Amino acid sequence: MKLSISKARNSFLEYLKKERAASPLTIVTYDKSLREFENFLLEYLGVMEPSIDDLSADVVRAFLVELNRRKNSRLTVRKKLSSIRSLAKFLVRFEHIQSDFTGFISTPRKPKAIPVYVEETVIEKILLSVSVDAENGYRDKAILELLYGTGIRVSELCGLNFGSVDFESGTLKVSGKRNKQRLVPLLQRTAESLKEYLQSRRDVDWVFDRPLFMSSNGKRIIPASVYRIVARQIKKFSNVERKGPHTLRHTFATHLLNHGADLEAVRELLGHTSLSTTQIYTHLSIEQLKRVYSKAHPRAKK
Repeated sequence: MKLSISKARNSFLEYLKKERAASPLTIVTYDKSLREFENFLLEYLGVMEPSIDDLSADVVRAFLVELNRRKNSRLTVRKKLSSIRSLAKFLVRFEHIQSDFTGFISTPRKPKAIPVYVEETVIEKILLSVSVDAENGYRDKAILELLYGTGIRVSELCGLNFGSVDFESGTLKVSGKRNKQRLVPLLQRTAESLKEYLQSRRDVDWVFDRPLFMSSNGKRIIPASVYRIVARQIKKFSNVERKGPHTLRHTFATHLLNHGADLEAVRELLGHTSLSTTQIYTHLSIEQLKRVYSKAHPRAKK
């Protein structure tokens, strides 16, 4: 007797629940996607009860076409295809079918999120809002200046040591992903904030491998602490959706491109391996160009 898709779905969901300890939300998500796929097959194949023998790459592709016709987002299509892939792997594992019918189906590319950033006038207010008279004020100001002034990642900032800073050459040695090191130039204002912070510290002895930024408990600062510092200051002046250190990294890159910086140079500064990763910021700089264009072109004013 042929195993119906309905029974295959139920067995699969039971397997997820008992054997894989999947969360209730995960099971509901899979169930919803697979039921939609089954309902599509009822109409597409014109049968009373589709079985696993009806499953093929062609019917899955037809389902994806239908999802696109219904204006489903790429992210939604990816999730529903993932549910079908998981079901196929389950059927192969328990020898209900001989091969994975989804193996040659390409997954829609994940849409790239538009980077969140703050305007130049707002970033100035944020940087000036830090009171050095507050506890750890010099440290917090230096952190904000460094994140916006260099565009480094929060993990890179937390990994900085005394020896990472070279005030004489005006550079910062950063250890990025996969321990890949790069030199980042320091703005004068950023260097001055760092010097003020170091002068405010009690352990001012220059030890090469001593952490540059410390938490209140005397240990190397962690990303979660930096996130709280940054979010607290951004929240005062901006309603952007994301308020963490990465927003300052996005802001750094966006402002550079808006002022005519070369994309390859920005890639080097950010420590991106591929230029395609950096190109996500070009959308934002083009928006800036449109504003300049609409103000400058004589016909745009009519």
